[in-house]
Amino acid sequence: MARLLVGLPALQGDLEKYKTRFDLLELRPVDTTVPRPGTLRKWRKLVGPGFVFSVVLPRVVSELASGPALDAALAESLEIAAAVEARCIVLQTPASVRPTAANRKRIAALFERIAPEGIVRCWEAQGMWEREDALETARAAGVLPVLDAARDALPPGPIAYTRLRALGKSAALGSATLDKVAERLRKRREAFVVVDGAAGEAQRVKTALTAALVKKGVRSAGPLVVRPSLPTLVAEDEEQ
Repeated sequence: MARLLVGLPALQGDLEKYKTRFDLLELRPVDTTVPRPGTLRKWRKLVGPGFVFSVVLPRVVSELASGPALDAALAESLEIAAAVEARCIVLQTPASVRPTAANRKRIAALFERIAPEGIVRCWEAQGMWEREDALETARAAGVLPVLDAARDALPPGPIAYTRLRALGKSAALGSATLDKVAERLRKRREAFVVVDGAAGEAQRVKTALTAALVKKGVRSAGPLVVRPSLPTLVAEDEEQ
């Protein structure tokens, strides 16, 4: 593995301290308060080139209802992604977005509006989607599916993006489970791991995954730095 990057779905505490503990941070424009682009560019310099920002698209986008509100929120999100030189952009569809043919087309159409150069485009299905259906929809859209590697096998490929649901010291993320996660990540060039939990729990997960990978003979290479191009927003009428 070249890079194991572990972080949280929201900033907890001060960024300067956060970057000493974690390698990744999700930002959620519109749905949560995010600094102005000028401040975000300062954040980019502060954390250094090996740190990864991931932008999670806001709910008004993830609901896939076309219109001015979606267009404005997507444009703002892509501006923020450009300011922090985001490595990943994540579409996290809610349970209301069901596995229908129309929604599969809407997901693919949305990602067509996000330039893929330098960006890992990810989709996380919530609700009634079966694993294989989600994987096929992601393949058709040309994006990376986001799964919970503690529960599901990950699709093959050089990059993985996983969200782990941390439940304290319960068996859900115990040593045996994290060893299984490490096995699923060990051959990846990049593995983005978001831990839904407190900072202390995420730190424990990061330490355990790193140790498990070392036991498996995996050495981490130096930081892989990709400078993404400015994400491009394609006008809605150009898609038709």
